[in-house]
Amino acid sequence: MQTLIITNEEAGQRFDKFLKKYLREAPPGFLYKMLRKKNIKLNGAKAEGKEILREGDSVSFYLSDETLEKFRGSPVSVSAQPGGKVPGFLVNREGILILNKPAGMLVQPDGSSAVSVADALPGWLLAGGFLTEEDLRAFRPAPVNRIDRNTSGIVLCGTTLNGLRVLSDAIRERRIAKTYFVLAGGTVPEDGIYTAWAEKDAGTNTVRVHDHPGEGMKEMITGIRLVSRSPSVSLFEIDLVTGRPHQIRSHLKHLHAFTAGDRKYGDPALNRTLASRFGTDRQLLHAYSVTFPEDFPAGTLAGKTVRAPLPDDFRRVMDAYGLSCPDN
Repeated sequence: MQTLIITNEEAGQRFDKFLKKYLREAPPGFLYKMLRKKNIKLNGAKAEGKEILREGDSVSFYLSDETLEKFRGSPVSVSAQPGGKVPGFLVNREGILILNKPAGMLVQPDGSSAVSVADALPGWLLAGGFLTEEDLRAFRPAPVNRIDRNTSGIVLCGTTLNGLRVLSDAIRERRIAKTYFVLAGGTVPEDGIYTAWAEKDAGTNTVRVHDHPGEGMKEMITGIRLVSRSPSVSLFEIDLVTGRPHQIRSHLKHLHAFTAGDRKYGDPALNRTLASRFGTDRQLLHAYSVTFPEDFPAGTLAGKTVRAPLPDDFRRVMDAYGLSCPDN
Protein backbone atom coordinates (compact mmCIF):
# COMPACT_ATOMS: atom_id res chain seq x y z
CA MET A 1 0.00 0.00 0.00
CA GLN A 2 1.11 3.56 -0.72
CA THR A 3 -0.45 6.61 0.95
CA LEU A 4 -0.25 10.28 0.07
CA ILE A 5 -1.70 13.39 1.69
CA ILE A 6 -3.51 16.03 -0.34
CA THR A 7 -1.70 19.36 -0.14
CA ASN A 8 -3.07 22.87 -0.35
CA GLU A 9 -2.13 23.04 -4.04
CA GLU A 10 -4.05 19.83 -4.83
CA ALA A 11 -7.16 20.63 -2.80
CA GLY A 12 -10.38 21.88 -4.41
CA GLN A 13 -10.45 19.48 -7.37
CA ARG A 14 -12.54 16.37 -7.99
CA PHE A 15 -10.95 13.16 -6.82
CA ASP A 16 -11.17 11.48 -10.24
CA LYS A 17 -9.46 14.44 -11.94
CA PHE A 18 -6.66 14.29 -9.39
CA LEU A 19 -6.24 10.55 -10.01
CA LYS A 20 -6.08 11.08 -13.77
CA LYS A 21 -3.17 13.47 -13.26
CA TYR A 22 -1.43 11.42 -10.60
CA LEU A 23 -1.72 8.16 -12.57
CA ARG A 24 -1.43 9.90 -15.91
CA GLU A 25 -0.71 6.74 -17.94
CA ALA A 26 -3.70 4.79 -16.58
CA PRO A 27 -6.83 4.40 -18.75
CA PRO A 28 -9.94 6.04 -17.19
CA GLY A 29 -11.75 2.74 -16.95
CA PHE A 30 -8.96 1.34 -14.78
CA LEU A 31 -9.25 4.17 -12.25
CA TYR A 32 -13.01 3.78 -11.80
CA LYS A 33 -12.62 0.01 -11.53
CA MET A 34 -10.04 0.44 -8.78
CA LEU A 35 -12.38 2.83 -6.96
CA ARG A 36 -15.26 0.34 -7.17
CA LYS A 37 -13.05 -2.50 -5.91
CA LYS A 38 -11.70 -0.27 -3.10
CA ASN A 39 -8.14 -0.63 -4.36
CA ILE A 40 -8.02 3.17 -4.22
CA LYS A 41 -9.54 4.73 -1.10
CA LEU A 42 -10.10 8.27 0.11
CA ASN A 43 -9.63 8.78 3.86
CA GLY A 44 -9.75 5.03 4.35
CA ALA A 45 -13.18 4.61 2.75
CA LYS A 46 -14.64 3.72 -0.63
CA ALA A 47 -14.93 6.70 -2.99
CA GLU A 48 -16.82 7.37 -6.22
CA GLY A 49 -14.42 9.88 -7.73
CA LYS A 50 -16.70 12.91 -7.65
CA GLU A 51 -15.64 13.95 -4.15
CA ILE A 52 -13.98 17.37 -3.82
CA LEU A 53 -10.57 16.99 -2.25
CA ARG A 54 -9.63 18.92 0.87
CA GLU A 55 -6.19 19.67 2.20
CA GLY A 56 -5.12 16.89 4.55
CA ASP A 57 -7.22 14.16 2.88
CA SER A 58 -5.39 10.84 2.58
CA VAL A 59 -5.37 8.72 -0.58
CA SER A 60 -4.42 5.06 -0.25
CA PHE A 61 -3.40 2.87 -3.21
CA TYR A 62 -3.71 -0.88 -2.67
CA LEU A 63 -1.74 -1.54 -5.86
CA SER A 64 1.60 -3.14 -6.56
CA ASP A 65 4.68 -0.95 -6.82
CA GLU A 66 5.08 -2.07 -10.43
CA THR A 67 1.52 -0.98 -11.29
CA LEU A 68 1.95 2.41 -9.63
CA GLU A 69 5.26 3.00 -11.38
CA LYS A 70 3.82 1.97 -14.73
CA PHE A 71 0.83 4.32 -14.51
CA ARG A 72 2.70 7.20 -12.87
CA GLY A 73 5.02 7.33 -15.88
CA SER A 74 8.78 7.14 -15.96
CA PRO A 75 10.33 8.74 -12.88
CA VAL A 76 12.68 11.68 -13.44
CA SER A 77 16.27 10.81 -12.66
CA VAL A 78 18.54 13.11 -10.71
CA SER A 79 20.81 13.52 -13.74
CA ALA A 80 17.89 14.91 -15.75
CA GLN A 81 17.78 18.16 -13.76
CA PRO A 82 18.57 21.43 -15.58
CA GLY A 83 22.34 21.72 -15.67
CA GLY A 84 22.58 18.48 -13.69
CA LYS A 85 21.73 20.42 -10.52
CA VAL A 86 19.52 19.56 -7.57
CA PRO A 87 17.98 22.37 -5.48
CA GLY A 88 19.89 23.17 -2.29
CA PHE A 89 18.65 21.36 0.81
CA LEU A 90 18.37 24.06 3.51
CA VAL A 91 16.78 21.86 6.19
CA ASN A 92 16.01 18.15 6.22
CA ARG A 93 14.75 16.87 9.56
CA GLU A 94 11.66 15.46 11.29
CA GLY A 95 10.01 14.60 7.99
CA ILE A 96 10.35 18.15 6.66
CA LEU A 97 12.57 19.21 3.78
CA ILE A 98 13.11 22.88 2.92
CA LEU A 99 14.49 23.42 -0.59
CA ASN A 100 16.05 26.46 -2.25
CA LYS A 101 14.51 26.11 -5.74
CA PRO A 102 16.29 27.73 -8.69
CA ALA A 103 14.34 29.89 -11.12
CA GLY A 104 13.18 27.91 -14.16
CA MET A 105 12.06 24.79 -12.30
CA LEU A 106 8.40 23.88 -11.82
CA VAL A 107 7.08 22.92 -8.38
CA GLN A 108 4.16 20.89 -9.76
CA PRO A 109 4.06 19.20 -13.19
CA ASP A 110 2.24 21.13 -15.92
CA GLY A 111 1.69 18.34 -18.42
CA SER A 112 4.91 19.04 -20.31
CA SER A 113 8.22 17.19 -20.12
CA ALA A 114 9.72 19.90 -17.89
CA VAL A 115 11.21 18.81 -14.58
CA SER A 116 9.12 19.50 -11.48
CA VAL A 117 9.98 19.29 -7.79
CA ALA A 118 6.98 17.00 -7.21
CA ASP A 119 8.15 14.40 -9.73
CA ALA A 120 11.88 14.59 -9.00
CA LEU A 121 11.75 14.80 -5.19
CA PRO A 122 11.77 11.02 -4.53
CA GLY A 123 14.82 10.62 -6.79
CA TRP A 124 16.71 13.39 -5.01
CA LEU A 125 16.01 11.82 -1.63
CA LEU A 126 16.99 8.35 -2.82
CA ALA A 127 20.21 9.62 -4.37
CA GLY A 128 21.13 11.43 -1.16
CA GLY A 129 20.48 8.39 0.98
CA PHE A 130 17.67 10.12 2.87
CA LEU A 131 15.03 7.56 1.85
CA THR A 132 15.01 3.95 0.68
CA GLU A 133 12.92 2.19 -1.94
CA GLU A 134 11.10 0.54 0.96
CA ASP A 135 10.14 3.95 2.37
CA LEU A 136 8.64 4.97 -0.96
CA ARG A 137 6.38 1.91 -1.04
CA ALA A 138 4.40 3.38 1.85
CA PHE A 139 4.58 7.12 1.18
CA ARG A 140 5.44 9.53 -1.62
CA PRO A 141 7.20 12.76 -0.53
CA ALA A 142 5.62 15.94 -1.90
CA PRO A 143 5.88 19.75 -1.86
CA VAL A 144 3.16 21.51 0.12
CA ASN A 145 3.50 25.06 -1.23
CA ARG A 146 3.96 26.41 -4.72
CA ILE A 147 6.04 29.23 -6.14
CA ASP A 148 6.01 30.19 -9.80
CA ARG A 149 8.39 28.50 -12.21
CA ASN A 150 10.48 31.65 -12.66
CA THR A 151 10.48 32.58 -8.97
CA SER A 152 13.41 31.30 -6.94
CA GLY A 153 13.60 30.34 -3.28
CA ILE A 154 11.98 28.30 -0.55
CA VAL A 155 9.75 25.30 -1.21
CA LEU A 156 8.46 23.26 1.74
CA CYS A 157 8.20 19.48 1.33
CA GLY A 158 6.98 16.63 3.49
CA THR A 159 9.24 13.57 3.37
CA THR A 160 7.14 11.52 5.79
CA LEU A 161 3.38 11.23 6.28
CA ASN A 162 3.56 13.09 9.59
CA GLY A 163 5.83 15.80 8.17
CA LEU A 164 3.43 16.40 5.29
CA ARG A 165 0.45 16.63 7.63
CA VAL A 166 2.21 19.01 10.02
CA LEU A 167 3.22 21.33 7.17
CA SER A 168 -0.19 21.18 5.46
CA ASP A 169 -1.99 22.04 8.70
CA ALA A 170 0.32 24.97 9.47
CA ILE A 171 0.01 26.43 5.95
CA ARG A 172 -3.76 26.04 5.91
CA GLU A 173 -3.99 27.84 9.26
CA ARG A 174 -1.53 30.56 8.06
CA ARG A 175 0.84 29.83 10.93
CA ILE A 176 4.03 29.85 8.83
CA ALA A 177 5.19 33.38 7.99
CA LYS A 178 6.58 33.70 4.44
CA THR A 179 8.82 36.56 3.33
CA TYR A 180 9.92 37.43 -0.21
CA PHE A 181 12.38 39.89 -1.73
CA VAL A 182 11.45 41.55 -5.00
CA LEU A 183 13.11 44.12 -7.26
CA ALA A 184 10.63 46.54 -8.82
CA GLY A 185 10.47 49.76 -10.82
CA GLY A 186 7.74 52.38 -11.04
CA THR A 187 6.01 53.88 -8.01
CA VAL A 188 7.39 53.17 -4.54
CA PRO A 189 4.41 52.23 -2.31
CA GLU A 190 4.40 53.36 1.30
CA ASP A 191 5.26 50.69 3.83
CA GLY A 192 2.13 48.96 5.03
CA ILE A 193 -0.31 46.08 4.73
CA TYR A 194 -2.44 46.25 1.59
CA THR A 195 -5.76 44.47 1.03
CA ALA A 196 -7.27 43.89 -2.41
CA TRP A 197 -9.34 41.29 -4.25
CA ALA A 198 -7.99 38.97 -6.93
CA GLU A 199 -9.92 37.81 -9.99
CA LYS A 200 -8.29 34.97 -11.92
CA ASP A 201 -8.55 34.92 -15.71
CA ALA A 202 -8.03 31.27 -16.58
CA GLY A 203 -7.86 32.00 -20.29
CA THR A 204 -4.81 34.23 -20.02
CA ASN A 205 -3.47 32.81 -16.74
CA THR A 206 -3.36 36.29 -15.26
CA VAL A 207 -4.87 37.97 -12.22
CA ARG A 208 -6.85 41.21 -12.21
CA VAL A 209 -6.75 43.10 -8.92
CA HIS A 210 -9.64 45.16 -7.54
CA ASP A 211 -10.04 47.53 -4.61
CA HIS A 212 -13.45 46.13 -3.70
CA PRO A 213 -14.81 42.56 -3.49
CA GLY A 214 -16.93 41.04 -6.23
CA GLU A 215 -18.30 37.73 -7.41
CA GLY A 216 -15.62 35.07 -7.83
CA MET A 217 -12.91 37.26 -6.29
CA LYS A 218 -10.65 36.24 -3.42
CA GLU A 219 -9.23 38.54 -0.78
CA MET A 220 -5.48 38.97 -0.82
CA ILE A 221 -3.40 40.66 1.84
CA THR A 222 0.18 41.74 1.19
CA GLY A 223 2.68 43.43 3.49
CA ILE A 224 5.18 45.71 1.70
CA ARG A 225 8.33 47.28 3.13
CA LEU A 226 10.94 49.29 1.22
CA VAL A 227 14.43 47.95 1.94
CA SER A 228 16.64 49.93 -0.47
CA ARG A 229 15.94 52.45 -3.23
CA SER A 230 17.51 53.79 -6.42
CA PRO A 231 16.01 56.10 -9.08
CA SER A 232 15.14 53.16 -11.36
CA VAL A 233 14.79 50.01 -9.26
CA SER A 234 13.99 49.41 -5.60
CA LEU A 235 14.23 46.41 -3.30
CA PHE A 236 11.12 45.45 -1.31
CA GLU A 237 10.48 42.92 1.42
CA ILE A 238 7.08 41.29 1.00
CA ASP A 239 5.10 39.44 3.68
CA LEU A 240 2.41 37.17 2.29
CA VAL A 241 -0.58 37.04 4.62
CA THR A 242 -2.64 35.20 2.00
CA GLY A 243 -1.23 33.05 -0.77
CA ARG A 244 -3.06 33.78 -4.01
CA PRO A 245 -1.66 32.94 -7.48
CA HIS A 246 0.65 35.70 -8.78
CA GLN A 247 -0.18 37.68 -5.64
CA ILE A 248 3.00 39.71 -5.27
CA ARG A 249 3.43 40.55 -8.94
CA SER A 250 -0.21 41.44 -9.59
CA HIS A 251 -0.62 43.39 -6.34
CA LEU A 252 2.51 45.44 -7.03
CA LYS A 253 1.24 46.25 -10.52
CA HIS A 254 -2.06 47.39 -9.00
CA LEU A 255 0.00 49.80 -6.88
CA HIS A 256 1.90 50.98 -10.01
CA ALA A 257 5.10 49.17 -9.02
CA PHE A 258 6.37 46.67 -11.59
CA THR A 259 8.34 43.53 -10.78
CA ALA A 260 11.67 43.63 -12.61
CA GLY A 261 11.87 41.13 -15.47
CA ASP A 262 8.19 40.15 -15.20
CA ARG A 263 6.64 39.54 -18.62
CA LYS A 264 3.03 39.35 -17.37
CA TYR A 265 2.82 42.28 -14.96
CA GLY A 266 6.08 44.16 -15.44
CA ASP A 267 7.24 47.27 -17.32
CA PRO A 268 8.41 46.31 -20.85
CA ALA A 269 10.94 49.15 -20.99
CA LEU A 270 12.56 48.13 -17.70
CA ASN A 271 12.55 44.49 -18.79
CA ARG A 272 14.36 45.36 -22.02
CA THR A 273 17.00 47.29 -20.07
CA LEU A 274 17.56 44.39 -17.67
CA ALA A 275 17.73 41.87 -20.51
CA SER A 276 20.26 44.00 -22.39
CA ARG A 277 22.49 44.80 -19.40
CA PHE A 278 22.28 41.57 -17.40
CA GLY A 279 20.64 38.93 -19.59
CA THR A 280 17.68 38.86 -17.18
CA ASP A 281 14.94 36.59 -18.49
CA ARG A 282 12.75 36.07 -15.43
CA GLN A 283 10.96 38.02 -12.70
CA LEU A 284 13.38 39.02 -9.94
CA LEU A 285 11.29 37.61 -7.14
CA HIS A 286 12.77 35.36 -4.43
CA ALA A 287 11.04 33.37 -1.67
CA TYR A 288 13.53 34.37 1.00
CA SER A 289 12.42 33.02 4.37
CA VAL A 290 9.89 31.05 6.40
CA THR A 291 9.34 31.44 10.13
CA PHE A 292 7.71 28.67 12.13
CA PRO A 293 5.45 29.31 15.16
CA GLU A 294 6.76 28.68 18.67
CA ASP A 295 4.40 25.73 19.12
CA PHE A 296 5.23 24.09 15.79
CA PRO A 297 4.99 20.28 16.28
CA ALA A 298 8.37 19.59 14.67
CA GLY A 299 10.30 20.72 17.74
CA THR A 300 13.64 21.51 16.14
CA LEU A 301 11.93 24.06 13.86
CA ALA A 302 9.66 25.64 16.48
CA GLY A 303 10.19 29.39 16.53
CA LYS A 304 12.95 29.13 13.91
CA THR A 305 13.47 31.15 10.72
CA VAL A 306 15.00 29.48 7.66
CA ARG A 307 16.48 31.69 4.91
CA ALA A 308 17.44 31.03 1.30
CA PRO A 309 20.38 33.15 0.04
CA LEU A 310 19.66 35.51 -2.84
CA PRO A 311 20.58 33.99 -6.22
CA ASP A 312 23.38 35.42 -8.35
CA ASP A 313 21.17 37.04 -11.02
CA PHE A 314 19.17 38.86 -8.35
CA ARG A 315 22.31 40.08 -6.59
CA ARG A 316 23.95 41.28 -9.83
CA VAL A 317 21.07 43.65 -10.51
CA MET A 318 21.03 44.83 -6.90
CA ASP A 319 24.73 45.62 -6.99
CA ALA A 320 24.48 47.45 -10.30
CA TYR A 321 21.78 49.76 -8.93
CA GLY A 322 23.56 50.27 -5.61
CA LEU A 323 20.91 48.44 -3.58
CA SER A 324 21.69 46.79 -0.26
CA CYS A 325 20.04 44.08 1.82
CA PRO A 326 21.09 43.96 5.48
CA ASP A 327 20.18 40.31 5.98
CA ASN A 328 21.89 38.87 2.91
